[in-house]
Amino acid sequence: MKILKLILQTILILSISSCGSILEKPSIRTVMLKAPGTLLLSDFSKPDLWPLKDWALQELSTAADAEFLDDLEKDVILHLNMARTDPARFAHDFIEPRMEYFSGTAYREPGESILLTQEAVQAVDECVSNMEDTELMNPLVPSEGISLAALDHALDLSVTGETGHIGSDQSEFAARIERYGQWLITIGEVISYGPTTGREIVIGLLIDDGVSDRGHRTAVLNPYFRLVGIAIEEHPAYGNVCVIEFAGDYIRAER
Repeated sequence: MKILKLILQTILILSISSCGSILEKPSIRTVMLKAPGTLLLSDFSKPDLWPLKDWALQELSTAADAEFLDDLEKDVILHLNMARTDPARFAHDFIEPRMEYFSGTAYREPGESILLTQEAVQAVDECVSNMEDTELMNPLVPSEGISLAALDHALDLSVTGETGHIGSDQSEFAARIERYGQWLITIGEVISYGPTTGREIVIGLLIDDGVSDRGHRTAVLNPYFRLVGIAIEEHPAYGNVCVIEFAGDYIRAER
């Protein structure tokens, strides 16, 4: 019965749906990434499997002094910056090694629970190939105003237990960002449910298992994004919810 219960819980976690969205100012092409995605990766707390040696952590930790963010939120931004500033290396260090832990659609690291995926190792392999061909880009800089917009939605989802980009007040992410200032060039939003380390949140978005257009990966690796806002709250169904907002530029409203 314990094994059956574990399998059922795993299937429930893997049914989580999330999607990424990008908006650009009318002078630039507008893109909406609508395809649903399933975040399939969980929290793995084995630093020996995923060493951070030789990464320029101080330079990439652009959120280190951001008092409006907690340690986990800062960890997400660190791993976003690692993936953006050297996509090929990030793929080789943290994504490609995952292939050896697959058996069919089941993924399991040593000493961890089995996680079921939709695309198995194919999604991982495709992600690595894509990131090898991705040019290096700038690290993201945290924005307090954009983080407030992310917090609005994260708190909302933590109360309602819902998923997705539409708030309980029917707000969309652009409207939430505009509560605190004016965005310029382009904006985007991605949401992760479940993973509890910055590494696994970012890797889940990059692999984008089950999402045909890889909308989350497109957002994370968008070279036009310069600023980031983030908020992580508890979610009644999935443990936690991480809302990430991106912007090309942003003018904070005076209060």
